[in-house]
Amino acid sequence: MTNVPILKIEHLGHAYGKFQVINDISLEIPKGELTALIGPNGAGKTTFYNVVSGRFPPSKGKVFFDGQEITGRPAHKIVPLGMLRSFQITNIFPELSVRENVLIPLLLQHRRGYTFFRPLSREKQLYQKADEVLSKIGILEYGDKPARELAYGDKRLVEMAIVLARKPKLVLLDEPTAGMNPEETERMILLIKELAERFGTTFFLTEHDMKVVFSIAKQIFVLHQGGLLATGTPEEIRASPQVREAYLGGGTIKC
Repeated sequence: MTNVPILKIEHLGHAYGKFQVINDISLEIPKGELTALIGPNGAGKTTFYNVVSGRFPPSKGKVFFDGQEITGRPAHKIVPLGMLRSFQITNIFPELSVRENVLIPLLLQHRRGYTFFRPLSREKQLYQKADEVLSKIGILEYGDKPARELAYGDKRLVEMAIVLARKPKLVLLDEPTAGMNPEETERMILLIKELAERFGTTFFLTEHDMKVVFSIAKQIFVLHQGGLLATGTPEEIRASPQVREAYLGGGTIKC
């Protein structure tokens, strides 16, 4: 079973009424591999993520996660299996501290409700786990700070910490560097690489910034008009005439 891909998609499709948004997509992602999904605006990337993560049911095809078929399962039943998703827009609780934001998924994972009638200080083991995650991400110093006071790039790191707190097998990253300045973007690139290398987390990301894609991904899938246009290494994708045509009408892809 060691060679079972963490994610396997067979002939996946999704339609809004008669409009086919994604059609007949098949792909595999090996465990631990940094992989990217790219494509022009309107190619179907977000819909693909929504179907894979259980937010939308597929119109056709199958989804397998770590060897288990999960086709059509809702998101709340997929998350406990170890597939989590980070969104384009930061998804944190601004009024809570950074540490409390990370404590919430830990409490849910251990089936303990967040309640003002039971002080969180009693949950010493979970506090320690939260601090371990914050240290891993490099933002432990912000633990007591209200999340709303952080810079945008640091808020994205908090969201990453929230996702990683549940020790996922696969993380779907939707535009992880959106809205970041160059310094924040470079920090995120290094973090994703380090997490994949040190902890074996599998990351599958969509991203418009080609510098990010070519810096991170070992394998790239290209969507165009709802279908899979190309698959290959960064070098193969960069050199592909079909990809250059889809993106820039035949021009060179800058990265």
